[in-house]
Amino acid sequence: MQITYFDIETGPLSDTELAALVPRFDPTEVKTGNIKDPEKVAAKIAEAELGHRRDFLEKAALDPLTGRVMAIGLFDQGNGFRCLGAGLTEAELLSRFWAECADPSGVFHRLVGFNVFLFDLPFLVRRSWKWGVPLPRGLRNGRYWHSSILDLRDWWQMGDRQAKGSLDSLARHFGVGKKMGNGKDFAMLWNSDRAAAIAYLRNDVCLTVRVAQAMGVAEG
Repeated sequence: MQITYFDIETGPLSDTELAALVPRFDPTEVKTGNIKDPEKVAAKIAEAELGHRRDFLEKAALDPLTGRVMAIGLFDQGNGFRCLGAGLTEAELLSRFWAECADPSGVFHRLVGFNVFLFDLPFLVRRSWKWGVPLPRGLRNGRYWHSSILDLRDWWQMGDRQAKGSLDSLARHFGVGKKMGNGKDFAMLWNSDRAAAIAYLRNDVCLTVRVAQAMGVAEG
């Protein structure tokens, strides 16, 4: 069975789209303490409103209601690393990814990722619903994902949902590398330095491969 390692990177929707989605700011909830000066009160409220919008924008990429899939990194022995995203609409990107998950007869490949059960796959599915992109048959079986999909974080936890361990911390733990930056900066990097963004994604996928090998849960 072919093993395909994958990782997704997300970014916020456009400014125009987000403008209509920012939650309402309630100035009456701002605590002004003993401040009596109207100008200082107004300044504190204005600062709180800016913080309210900033917090929303910083988290937008992590929510499929306010974010989108920008790029997907894939690796398998036959094709090596490849990055999907450049020159594609989000719907096209999603279609290409799902086509990579199974062969033409519908047989799933072995998919391996990190924290994909809680983030990558739900995000991909919800954005696919948004654009009406068909999902592979059997992707979900009731509450569970297809048995060919392996989540390294889920495997590391072994049923203990309190067990800590990020991709970076596990890669360092096994001595197989470390992350090159922070995913929250990916959208900006993708738009300003495409080569650097792809290098960041490539490193994340390579770390996924190496951690899987160190844990002995996948070949490749």
